[in-house]
Amino acid sequence: MAEAVSWQAFETRTPELAAIGRRLLYPVAPTGPGLGFLATTRADGGPRVHPVCPALHAGGLYVFVIGASPKCADLARDGRYALHAYPGSEDDESFYCSGRALEVTDGARRRATESAVVHTVRDDEVLFELRLARVLHTTWLRPRQPDTQPVYHRWQP
Repeated sequence: MAEAVSWQAFETRTPELAAIGRRLLYPVAPTGPGLGFLATTRADGGPRVHPVCPALHAGGLYVFVIGASPKCADLARDGRYALHAYPGSEDDESFYCSGRALEVTDGARRRATESAVVHTVRDDEVLFELRLARVLHTTWLRPRQPDTQPVYHRWQP
């Protein structure tokens, strides 16, 4: 897998794309919940997809995951992930990133990240930082028309 970097490193290297990602990860408002779909890899190698509320905080991209959940087991065992923000409601614009998830065990960092999310974090939730190895932003020429065409903006560290 390619080098995986923090959200801050991604944002420093390509601020325009990071701003788009932030906007699409927080579709309601910058202070609302983050919304996306997290794909992980099951033990048998198959894919698994889950809705999540990602959080951008202190230079990192994070997710809290219920400790007894299959997605937590997937991330702890394998670490590979893909996160897809909800598509734009009018034009299907999308933002996707993939890389490696790292469990955060530092209590102070966990408490600081808890303060950045809208939902109440349960004691049994595990915090993962999502490091970025690939980013894809897609817009469309003539969205939702028969002759639509994708326009891709890719990034790798």
